[in-house]
Amino acid sequence: MQLTNSLDHATVTVSVNGKPLAVEWTRAAARKLAGRPQPLVVELELYFSCLVKKFVHFHDAAPQRATVQVTDELHLYFHAVTSTACTMDAAERLGRQPETELDTAATRSLTPKRVRLDFQKGQWQGMFWM
Repeated sequence: MQLTNSLDHATVTVSVNGKPLAVEWTRAAARKLAGRPQPLVVELELYFSCLVKKFVHFHDAAPQRATVQVTDELHLYFHAVTSTACTMDAAERLGRQPETELDTAATRSLTPKRVRLDFQKGQWQGMFWM
């Protein structure tokens, strides 16, 4: 892992599914990460449902799965899920469609190319590109 710093962000390239993933975070995010008692876990979710969507979720606790260590303060993982239903009723009840994880050779070959993390107005923000 090679850490690169610029005036407004830092970048580390890690390997996910055997492919490089550039992880960037802003100076504001670096300050917030430095003050945490435990690593922040960033979940990169590729969600196949009625439409394909990308979500970035932030977790305080380590998940029951392997993560990639970006720095001592930052870990991440990527996974693909699909909905088990596509109804307005389920979406209204759950906030999204019910889902199941996709663990196939095809989804294991998918890897984001770049992730950008920030901390603004008291909230973690993130986006990733495939």
